[in-house]
Amino acid sequence: MKDTMLRNSDVATMMRKVRGTLSRARRERDDGVLFIELESLDRFGLDALRRDARLVVDLPSGSGRPVIGPVIVFSKRVFRRLVRWYVKPIALQQSGVNERLLDVDARVAGVAARAEAGVTDLLIRLEELEHEVDRLSSEAPRRAQQSRPDSDESSALDLSVQRLLAYSGFEDRHRGSQEVVRPLLATYLKYFEDSKAVVDLGSGRGEFVSVLEEAGIHGYGVDSDESQVATARAAGRDVRLEDAVEHLHGLGVGEVDGVFSSQVAEHLTTNELMTTIDLVRRKLAPGGVFVMETPNPEALFIFSTFFYVDLTHIKPIHPEALRWAFEACGFDDVQIVRTQKVPDSARLQAIPAELRGEPGWDVVGHNLDMLNDLIYGYQHYAVVGRKPEAGSR
Repeated sequence: MKDTMLRNSDVATMMRKVRGTLSRARRERDDGVLFIELESLDRFGLDALRRDARLVVDLPSGSGRPVIGPVIVFSKRVFRRLVRWYVKPIALQQSGVNERLLDVDARVAGVAARAEAGVTDLLIRLEELEHEVDRLSSEAPRRAQQSRPDSDESSALDLSVQRLLAYSGFEDRHRGSQEVVRPLLATYLKYFEDSKAVVDLGSGRGEFVSVLEEAGIHGYGVDSDESQVATARAAGRDVRLEDAVEHLHGLGVGEVDGVFSSQVAEHLTTNELMTTIDLVRRKLAPGGVFVMETPNPEALFIFSTFFYVDLTHIKPIHPEALRWAFEACGFDDVQIVRTQKVPDSARLQAIPAELRGEPGWDVVGHNLDMLNDLIYGYQHYAVVGRKPEAGSR
């Protein structure tokens, strides 16, 4: 719907611009700006120039006076003969100039005629364009109405997305119940044994918060999913409805000395991931620990089982890439901890011991071991890093 509104706005803007152009063109046409009036060329006296282009030097001599007329005629003829050598070349030169001016006049008249014909054609096309704009303007509301999605369908779509993102039910089905998940997360408790305040970013149903509570460590969680937070609070866990990055921004430096995040990194873009890691390092107390767990792409098994089942996963992150991100953001003592190896029952079966010594079977057994490590390795891993102690850098 937003895209449709933008398109309609663009059409309206275009229509206003076209109408403005047409209006200016009409005003110029009415003012005579677009026309070249051929008759206006006569203001230069070209008609007289055409008539008198050739200068006549030998004009007839005469006088109407009865007594002294012959004397006057004789005097004119004598004077003309005296100055003819000087005047005639000038007259011939001026005649040439006049003829060239007439030639230019003919050329200008031809150009003006073609220009006027072209302008007339443009005005006809301008009128046609105006009619087309009017037609499109009248059809625009109807087309916009046709392209607008039905409000009921839009509401149904929004509701389906909300149901997809209601993550609590999804985790129950695909990640496992809280009873299954809690022991898996408890393996990370050892990194927080000396912590006094721990925050679990993206805590979900609050399993790790409960692990901390049972160990006597003060901890709480933050999550942006209402269904997850509701489930956690129903179990009596301190989980707050808040975006993780916004929560980190609101923390004072040193307010927490431990940060945990499980199954969150794969939901983030690269920029969001780096922003989160850097914020954690800045807000942690000196010597504080950050543990970030995510699915392990070193085990190809995860892609055919659970990774792509979750539509909110963006991309897997290689352990070495996440290690580098921690180090780039300033963490010390960064290490990779791989967990949850695929059970033997799901791995390729080993070569029976009695065949190991037979020719060729040792190679087959070695290849099976390599395939098991590549496909059925550790399903998850965590990167663990510590903020440098004050004054250590």
